[in-house]
Amino acid sequence: MKMLIIAGVIVTTIAASTLAAGIVSYNSCGYDPETGNYLYDGNKVAAFGTMDSAMECALEGMLPEVVLSRLGMYGDEEAQIEGTRIYYTDKQKKEELKSKK
Repeated sequence: MKMLIIAGVIVTTIAASTLAAGIVSYNSCGYDPETGNYLYDGNKVAAFGTMDSAMECALEGMLPEVVLSRLGMYGDEEAQIEGTRIYYTDKQKKEELKSKK
């Protein structure tokens, strides 16, 4: 009986953590808003994501501040220019969304 209760608690804990990771991923366009890590497949971490994933989020105005602050930080001049473009795309979209409210 104790084993069934323990197994039930473990399954519930795993399901809740997977759901929570999915919610974080959904609400932040794939990025954890606290760490800026890119999440996929529920709870897998892919470091910082890609410029393409950042742009997808920016087009929705959903890029977390922690990600915005590091865009273009690493890389050559082209990466810095792309980071700046993503930064302003996100800011513009957030302003559009704010003005619609």
